[in-house]
Amino acid sequence: MKTKFAVLLFLLLILTSFSSLSFAQTELPNTQLLLMHEDNVIPYMSSKYESALKDFVKMVSDAKIERMYNVIQTDIFKYTVIIQVTDFDGLAKYFGMSDEVVNKIGKDKFEKQMAKFDGCYDSHRNYLMILRNDLSYKPEYGLNPDEGLNYRHLDYFYVVPGKEDEMLELIKEYKKLYEAKNIEEGFRVYTGSVGTELGLFLFVQPAKNRIDFATLSDKQEKILGEEEQKLFEKAVSITQKFEHHDGQMRPDLSYRKK
Repeated sequence: MKTKFAVLLFLLLILTSFSSLSFAQTELPNTQLLLMHEDNVIPYMSSKYESALKDFVKMVSDAKIERMYNVIQTDIFKYTVIIQVTDFDGLAKYFGMSDEVVNKIGKDKFEKQMAKFDGCYDSHRNYLMILRNDLSYKPEYGLNPDEGLNYRHLDYFYVVPGKEDEMLELIKEYKKLYEAKNIEEGFRVYTGSVGTELGLFLFVQPAKNRIDFATLSDKQEKILGEEEQKLFEKAVSITQKFEHHDGQMRPDLSYRKK
């Protein structure tokens, strides 16, 4: 019961966000705070989960809810809802708007919809990430799902405590190298915040699919040369844990204003 209530509350937070995601921005802020809800979906229940999430999208669309969110699925059946929020102070305000949203949708309709998620996942969590556009290279690259660059190459670096500033400097050098070599494709950098392990740096590179990424990666390595390899080795030397995952943005499970 507690788990079900937590999920219901979080989805209400989605609908009461104060900042909408935009894919047509020409200038991005230096940093963006992101609220993340991660469901660890049971593989054989993934079809039921996706069906429930699509029904949820239809429900909020029919109710003309004015908020937006994106969904990414990784190769280990983690589905993460991504919501851009304004600031830490704004988070506290979300909890006061739940009744308004439920009344707009209809309490019975909302509860029936939430029941569709029962049994679909064995755990879930909420956390915050910070998108560092100032450290990213062409951060707008791949943002628009209509462009078809919905594959995501995800590299997670968990830095040795006390080495965070050193990693920041390495990222700046990495970005300068991309700029100097005029690489066509971009990457985004995220740092962990509330609810994540300490020292988390996430590098995200979009592509059409995994094969397309491998082709682009080979091309970039030839252009960037030994300088990139040296920077990577320096990053690894201050990293205590590394993870890689393949991800796929799911526009069909996301909600955005038309």
